[in-house]
Amino acid sequence: MMARRLVIAGICLAVLIAAVALVLDQMASKPGPVTAQSPASSSPGANPSNGTASGSASPSPSGSPTSGSSESSPADGGGNGAGDGGTTAKPLEVLPPVTSTPTGLPEPSAPAPLITAPLPKSGTAKGSLVEGWPGSVVAMPAGTTVGSTSISTSGNVLQLTADGIVGTSQEDVLAAFRQSLVPQGFWSEDATAPDGAVAARFVRGTDIVTVSVSVTGTGISRFQLLGSLHAAAD
Repeated sequence: MMARRLVIAGICLAVLIAAVALVLDQMASKPGPVTAQSPASSSPGANPSNGTASGSASPSPSGSPTSGSSESSPADGGGNGAGDGGTTAKPLEVLPPVTSTPTGLPEPSAPAPLITAPLPKSGTAKGSLVEGWPGSVVAMPAGTTVGSTSISTSGNVLQLTADGIVGTSQEDVLAAFRQSLVPQGFWSEDATAPDGAVAARFVRGTDIVTVSVSVTGTGISRFQLLGSLHAAAD
């Protein structure tokens, strides 16, 4: 009787051991929820006390902890997106309205006139300077033999013409007029001239003097002068 009980107890113990072994084998082949961890949760920055089983998220790549509840979605308008798939157009910058009219540099004032009213009467002269010729403004080069001169008035404008011959080169004739006019505020520039001649234009505000120099058949320089001087600024 005792032997029978021992046999039955042995059989029960064998069945129990087999059942326990089967359970342990299944547990070894299937990882439990406690031991499973995501790669991010096992990183050095993760909190060891919070595993996947606790439901907390691992640190984001930038190092700032985020969770599933804190991440914004296009539907709730958070993050970079505003309900348009994650991109939001930057508002255009609008310049403030102009409150005053911009002003540029002031226009230069007209130079003071070189001649004064009343202007001389119109006239002409052969071989000399006509009466009323503004010699203090337009002087003839040294050594000039005057052919003719004339003046005419129109309102506040004095018009001049002259011609003469000088025993110097063309360049020297222009240089003589330049030395006389530039110190009075005229600036000079080259002007068009016929073949074989040279010319220069002298300008001071509205005053203009033009000189053209050619060469005669005897090799002497011959100049022609045209000018207009204003007794008052226009």
